[in-house]
Amino acid sequence: MVTAGSIQPLLRLNLETLGRLDDVLSRIDQKLYTHHNHKAKASVGQHVRHTLEFYQCLFAATDVVDYDQRKRDILIESSADHARVVIAAISDQLRMFSTDRELLLRAEVPSEMGTVNLPSSLLRELFYVLEHAIHHMALVRVLVKDVDEAFHLEEAFGVAYSTLAYRDQ
Repeated sequence: MVTAGSIQPLLRLNLETLGRLDDVLSRIDQKLYTHHNHKAKASVGQHVRHTLEFYQCLFAATDVVDYDQRKRDILIESSADHARVVIAAISDQLRMFSTDRELLLRAEVPSEMGTVNLPSSLLRELFYVLEHAIHHMALVRVLVKDVDEAFHLEEAFGVAYSTLAYRDQ
C-alpha cells in the first residue's frame, strides 16, 4: 500500500509498467509502430510519445506541473528505438525519487474557468502518470492487435492494476 511516507511501491509500479511498454517496443517493427490507424486516428508511436511526455513534464516540474505545456517530440512517435532510450531515461529518473513533495497542478479546462491551479503532490502525480500510461497502453493494445492479431502482448499490458487484482479473486 502506498502511503504519504512511502513512495517506493508507486515507483516500482511505474517501473514495472514502463518495463512492459519497453518489452513491446523491443519487438515491434517500424511499420507497425508508425502505422496510422484511420479508425483510431492515431498510431502506436503517437500514444507512446504522449505517454512518455507526461513523465517528462512531471520530472521537469519544480513547483508547478502543467501537462498541457509539454514538448511534443516527434522523434519519440516515429522511432521505437528512440522511445526505448526515453523509457530508460525516465526509469533512471524514477529510481532517483525518494520522498514526496508538494506540487501545483496547472491545467486548461474548456469552460469559463480557463486555467485552474490545483494542489497536488509528487505521489499523486506519479499515480496519475501511471494510470495515464496504462490507459494509453490499452489503446496501444487495440492498435497492435488490429494490425497483427498474433503479436504477443502480456495479459497485464494495458490493464489497470485494480482490474488485475479483481481478475485474481
